Amino acid sequence: MAYLLDTTTISFVLKGNRIVDNAMRTAIRTDKVYTSVITEGELLAGALRMGQELRVELQEETRLLLADLAGVLPITREVAARYGELRCKLEAQGKMMAVNDLWIAAVALLGGFTLVTDDADFDRVRGLTLVNWLKP
Repeated sequence: MAYLLDTTTISFVLKGNRIVDNAMRTAIRTDKVYTSVITEGELLAGALRMGQELRVELQEETRLLLADLAGVLPITREVAARYGELRCKLEAQGKMMAVNDLWIAAVALLGGFTLVTDDADFDRVRGLTLVNWLKP
């Protein structure tokens, strides 16, 4: 199976949540586990909001965690097209969600990934396969 970790999931790992960390480590050994540049950007933005000492520590922890994954997926033109479709559908239904979450959903859909998240907003996206490692 191939997993895509969202920002919330990686944040749980960085904050020391053992349940999510254990699930991620198990998945890394048996499956392909990725994240996206959107998540990387959100994590780095979060680190920049910290004081200098915490910022450097969090940036290094993020770098090491991402290095353990199979990859950090880019935004391609195909992802951009899927994002546009999703956004138009959700806006028409009055179910808009956070823009970065839409980008992450587009990456997951296009790549056929199971999205690992604790964010219920992703339930709005039809066809998206979800798993929550906090709720085994």
